Amino acid sequence: MDDQAGRQQDIGAVKGSNVTEVYCDFDGTITRVDATDAVLEAFALPAWREWEQRWVRGEITGQHCLSRQVELIQADRDTLIHFVADLPIDEGILELDRRCAEEGVPLTVVSDGFDLIVEAVLRRHGLLHLPVYSNHLRWDEQGLPVLSFPFAAQGCESGAGTCKCSLTNSSDPSSARPVYIGDGRSDYCVSSKIRTVFAKGTLREWCDLQAIAYEPFETLSEVADRLFPREARIL
Repeated sequence: MDDQAGRQQDIGAVKGSNVTEVYCDFDGTITRVDATDAVLEAFALPAWREWEQRWVRGEITGQHCLSRQVELIQADRDTLIHFVADLPIDEGILELDRRCAEEGVPLTVVSDGFDLIVEAVLRRHGLLHLPVYSNHLRWDEQGLPVLSFPFAAQGCESGAGTCKCSLTNSSDPSSARPVYIGDGRSDYCVSSKIRTVFAKGTLREWCDLQAIAYEPFETLSEVADRLFPREARIL
């Protein structure tokens, strides 16, 4: 179909040895559900949804939203770790990790969620070797959850806790062939700037509305096969 062909026009240029680095979202991309929302649904007071809607409507930044939501969590660190470790993942991340390693291509996780959640899930599946950039969740002396933003960027257009645009060097022409994989709202800004995007879910819908070229996908195994086609490695 012409529309889909147009979205895929850039993928041929980044297959195999042309890929310089791969960045992957976490919530809803590596995990099959949004892990941050799952934690809030299970352990936060109901007002977390009101903050979420204000963020969706563009009334507050992602940083503001997450800070207020974390204050509503009624659980300790160990409870959250045990809960998220059992969340289902897209098993294709294991294949993508293996293929990136074979090709010498760095694979990095970038998330506007909580580092505690990301690390617990990656640990469960033997993926702790992957670099992770995410917001830092801790508990203070009173046992209250506190969120900080070590990877925020001054002037971030979306006010994200983790500025994916700055982390992926999306505006740097010297970073010739980075690939971004995502599924949701926190991926909008970076997807409008980076050269090659794999999109599903609401990110795919948004790319359609914004006329942004992307490669549609459902599983990370598909992404691995398209980036590193096996036939390309036959001598």
